[in-house]
Amino acid sequence: MVTGDTKVVEKGHGDGCYINTAGIGVMPDGLHIGPTRAQPGDAVIVSGSIGDHGMAIMSVRESLEFETTIESDCAALNTLVDAMLGVSRDIHVLRDPTRGGVASSLNEIAGNRESGS
Repeated sequence: MVTGDTKVVEKGHGDGCYINTAGIGVMPDGLHIGPTRAQPGDAVIVSGSIGDHGMAIMSVRESLEFETTIESDCAALNTLVDAMLGVSRDIHVLRDPTRGGVASSLNEIAGNRESGS
């Protein structure tokens, strides 16, 4: 399993330093998690609040001020996924909806399911 992140910025707005992260792990034998396993009627489970990361980034970029501090919810997900797999190995799809939000993630899953990729 390998994952990464890309950035798209307007010309002249990058500071010249970009860090790309990747994760490598081992998928247990017989376990298949991916968008082609999504089925009509599947439950969508959200593990935390929605929009914290995007709002935290936007508030810094746009110098927005709020009555409270908005913090990104970025965190390693390996412990959460391990706990979920300890309860059930019949997990169809997992997504971190940081980029684009929940709607974009669901649209991506639906599109991949329909195309079979």
